[in-house]
Amino acid sequence: MTQAWIVRAGRDDSYEDLALNKNLIAVGWSATGDLSDSTTLTAIRNRVLSAYPSVEHQAADGYSIQLLAFRARMAPGDVVLLLRRSSPDVALGRVTGGYEFRQDLAAGIGHVRAVTWARTDLPRASVERELLALPALTTVYRINQAETVARLVRLAGNPQPLADAVVIRPEVVAAARPDEVSEPFANLQRNLNYARSLATAGQHLALLKVGAFEISDVFRAAWVQSVAALDHWVRQEIRARMLRLAAQPGVEKPRAFAAFQISMGLVEKVQMGTATLVDAVDQQLRDRGHLVYQHPDKIREGFALVADVNGFWNRVAKVLTEQSGDGISFTGAEVQDQLHQIVQRRHKIAHEYDEDPENPSRKRAIDAPGATKTIDWIEQTAAAILVVLDTNVPAGK
Repeated sequence: MTQAWIVRAGRDDSYEDLALNKNLIAVGWSATGDLSDSTTLTAIRNRVLSAYPSVEHQAADGYSIQLLAFRARMAPGDVVLLLRRSSPDVALGRVTGGYEFRQDLAAGIGHVRAVTWARTDLPRASVERELLALPALTTVYRINQAETVARLVRLAGNPQPLADAVVIRPEVVAAARPDEVSEPFANLQRNLNYARSLATAGQHLALLKVGAFEISDVFRAAWVQSVAALDHWVRQEIRARMLRLAAQPGVEKPRAFAAFQISMGLVEKVQMGTATLVDAVDQQLRDRGHLVYQHPDKIREGFALVADVNGFWNRVAKVLTEQSGDGISFTGAEVQDQLHQIVQRRHKIAHEYDEDPENPSRKRAIDAPGATKTIDWIEQTAAAILVVLDTNVPAGK
């Protein structure tokens, strides 16, 4: 019974070369050790909690479900999509081996399965529907739609009757169902996928050696699009949450929400009954539409309107550090610095022709891997912000 999976590449740049050159897929959380004797969710969760005692239980549950899927649900013959970091394309192959725990690979990588790659250059646009279903902070995900499984089986080469290839095991569906995604975040993912499609186009045009224009400008367009998508998402996410709060009288509000100023004209409309408080807040937010949410400080201040979170960026960094278990850690300062650099590059592209300061007659170098990593960083940072807003556990300044 063939299944289809998506596996996200680790953030260490060596992971992708390892996966493609050694014909394997791997996931992090290697501190759990060999899971060969652990075949139930309870057993794996106990190993996770023992190996990662400082991880919040919600994160531990997520690790455990994904490790169970990789260890016990994935099987030889299954189709797998690998989300690459060095390219906007994805790799597509078939699992050819059982679960192994190896200690001879890069740090943070231990849980492994052998794979035969059918393609390493499949454009993301051709699997956009599948990727939109993938939660942004998930490393291992089971695709549940039978017609999608069948399509991926055909793309990978189908060694067995199609009727057998689309059977779905109900217990796996229950374990792999993604969390509900808010409309603003779904819009962000669509906009970022458009940016990825630009990066894909640039990469393919470069292979064709198109000389009518500068190919690198396509990657710059992808970079600018991704930052614009972030700005738009922050604005829409704040609006959705503020309107939800405004519609709940008597519920304790964040400090910044309580201090949010509405014009006297809108207050009068509320008093006269010609507008609700929700209408007034919505209009005031529209009147503030000129505000830009790109700088880390502005993003933090914006989300303070909908949640009181101490140490906002430290909390985001903790989520990013824990989400893949690949051994790469971040501090709040590093997350802010990375975001600041991305936004500054966007400004250089938009306002200064992306001029190379050491050679003003040329533009600074940019390529498909750089654009892809930027898009992925924005998506995962936004997803981590949502986790922080929804859990809202004070973590110190």
